[in-house]
Amino acid sequence: MARGGASPGVPLECMEMDPSQEAMKKKRLITNADDFGWSRGISDGILHAHREGIITSATLMANQPASQYALEQAKQQAPKLGIGIHLRLCDGSPVLPAAEIRSLVDQQGKFYSISEIKSRLWHGKVSHAEIEAEFRAQIRWMIERGVTPTHGDSHHHLHLHPLVAGPFTRALLAEGIRRARPALKKYWPSNGIISGTHAGSVYRRVLVESYLHIVDWMILQKLEAPDCRLAPHPRYKEDLDLLSEAWNAAVENLPPGTYELECHPGFSERGFYDTDYWRERRELEIRILTDPNLRALIQRNGIELISYSQL
Repeated sequence: MARGGASPGVPLECMEMDPSQEAMKKKRLITNADDFGWSRGISDGILHAHREGIITSATLMANQPASQYALEQAKQQAPKLGIGIHLRLCDGSPVLPAAEIRSLVDQQGKFYSISEIKSRLWHGKVSHAEIEAEFRAQIRWMIERGVTPTHGDSHHHLHLHPLVAGPFTRALLAEGIRRARPALKKYWPSNGIISGTHAGSVYRRVLVESYLHIVDWMILQKLEAPDCRLAPHPRYKEDLDLLSEAWNAAVENLPPGTYELECHPGFSERGFYDTDYWRERRELEIRILTDPNLRALIQRNGIELISYSQL
């Protein structure tokens, strides 16, 4: 759904609709796998979950050890997989020379860690112009290899940071990309908890959700995006043993609209697994995403699986 054209202060997505309007809307789900190209194991896992499961979309990390491999394998094995760009300000090497983006890299010319780049952002030690330039370079890296991104998002959701959202949006638009991951998250069925998709006190939860509304309706208003991201119900918390149940419940209770289920499937790989933040979850996600019961549940609930190119 397009962000542009909204009246000031009136959100177009994740809002209460007239019942007659809602009844006319379809249920559509984008299942997007992050970190494509980070390693061969992750890339192979994503392709497997696309061929044998419900993955419709992935976002590529440019200039990573397996980025070229991921694109080549996608062309051979998964011509219908939608591929977007997973923009980075941490983990690995930038595309631009270190001398052009001094505020983003350490003395070795590598990106800072996620904790360090967040600290630098909050303390005003990062250049907006350098962020935009590096993001544009990552997008061009992908385009130069024959694949135009269907949409954009970012590693560790850094594009939602108040100092990154602007450069992120400008970089996408400058490179001809008109779709992006939404900021807002919701879960169904609702349990009445105020801003329940976020952690902490009521004050913090409301503050975070209010900020994400600002990102969605003001900063990203020139881009198209799904209505919301799909969040597991709070009762499932972070228990991996309950992840399958959480995703099944989300699908079972999905209302009309268009949503993104972001996920991180992948196979383990020697030399990479030990430092992978998602290592305990990736192969579990593959099993869930390729489970015929989940696909059957999606079909029974009349949900159409799409990619970002079909928005």
